[in-house]
Amino acid sequence: MKTIQKTVLLACILFLLAGFWGAKDIEASDNEVVPVDAAGLEKLIESDICPLIITFVTARCRACREEMPVYQEMYEQYKEKGLEIYMVSIDFAYPQHIQNLVDRLNLTYPVFWGGDEVMHAYDISLVPYKKLAMNGEVVETAVGGWSAREIEQKVLELIEACQQ
Repeated sequence: MKTIQKTVLLACILFLLAGFWGAKDIEASDNEVVPVDAAGLEKLIESDICPLIITFVTARCRACREEMPVYQEMYEQYKEKGLEIYMVSIDFAYPQHIQNLVDRLNLTYPVFWGGDEVMHAYDISLVPYKKLAMNGEVVETAVGGWSAREIEQKVLELIEACQQ
């Protein structure tokens, strides 16, 4: 009897912990990198955010580092029009590498650390890797660096499409 009670109690605790993990994944705080898993990212993508840009990066990726301040500028300029930008680090082991960049660049858009679990879940082999979504649907996936002009053009296209 006690074994069944312990098993049920353990199952309830695990269920609650999984629920808290899922709730945390889509709430990053300013300038603090927080963990996210693939399920949390899926919830984010499936939300009614329009437009949403998720960029997957590593701290050692030069193109990723060059895009980060551009995304910050776009976020500041267009967040009032509904633009959401999320960065997900797939650096191995721990989030400190990306946290150092977030601090140095003073990024204020949400930044997550997904590590190799997210990298494998999305089959990412090259970065920067981007998913652009509108109202719960991925409308574009892109690999490689974009210039500041390309990023702004894409942002404006997405904002316009969301306003229709």
